[in-house]
Amino acid sequence: MSEFKVTRYRIRVNEELRGPQQPFSAVLLSDLHNASYGEGNSILLQAIRTEKPEAIFVSGDMLISTEQPQMDVALALMDELTKQYPVYYVEGNHEYKVRNSAELHGGDGGRYFDLIRSFGVHLLKNSCEQIDIQKMPFTVWGLELPARYYERFRKHELTAAEITELLGEPDKDRFNLLLTHNPVYFEAYAAWGADLTLAGHLHGGLVRLPYLGGVITPQLRLFPRYDRGLFKRNGRQLVVSAGLGNHSVSLRINNPMELIVLDFT
Repeated sequence: MSEFKVTRYRIRVNEELRGPQQPFSAVLLSDLHNASYGEGNSILLQAIRTEKPEAIFVSGDMLISTEQPQMDVALALMDELTKQYPVYYVEGNHEYKVRNSAELHGGDGGRYFDLIRSFGVHLLKNSCEQIDIQKMPFTVWGLELPARYYERFRKHELTAAEITELLGEPDKDRFNLLLTHNPVYFEAYAAWGADLTLAGHLHGGLVRLPYLGGVITPQLRLFPRYDRGLFKRNGRQLVVSAGLGNHSVSLRINNPMELIVLDFT
C-alpha cells in the first residue's frame, strides 16, 4: 500500500479549561490492520515525523485477529514510534479477540501486548494517565468496551453511568481525552464528560455517498451517524478516523485511508 491522505482537525479547548501555552499537534492512528506503506511503513512514518507531533494516540485495530494473529507490521510500527514520541493506545475489537484467545486458548497472541509495553507504549485498559503538553493538563482515558458492543445486526445501549463504572469520574479541572475504538456511543461519551473522544472502527462506512456519508458499518448497520470526521455535541468533540487499512472487505469508494492530525489551539 502507498496512498493515504492527511486530514487535519483544529481542536479548540473549552474556555473554562487551561489551553496550551503554544499551539501543538498530535496524531491519531486507527485501524491499520497490519497494512504497510512502504518498507517498514517508511511512508507512514515520514508523514508522522513531518507533523512533529507531541503525542501519538492509537484507537485500536492495528493488527488482524486471525487464528494466527497478523501483528508483525503493527509491532514494528509501535517500536519505531516509541523511539520518538509518547504513544497512548487503547485496544480495538481485534486486539480484544487476540488477547482473549491467548488467555483462553494459549498461543502467542499475548506477546503482542507484552512487547508493545516493553517498547514504552502506554496501553490504557479502562484506565487513565495524566500528562501535560505545552502546559495544558490532560487526562488521557482508555475505554475498552466488551465484545457485545461489536455484535453484528444490533446495537447495545451504553450510558454515561456505565462508563463511570468502567472508568470512574472524569477530571473536572483537566482536559479529558477519551480514547476508544467504537464511535457510535458519542452521546454517552459526551454525557460522561469526555472533552474530546478519538475513535475509528467504522472504516468510514466503506462506501461514501454524497450528502449521505458512509453506507455500512462492520456490524452491518446502514448509514452510521459517526462514520468519519469531526462531530460536536454540547461543547464536546469526537474525531473518527476512517482508518489506514482494511480487513475482510477491502472495498472503499470515495473513502480514502487517512492519517489524522489534531491541531490544539
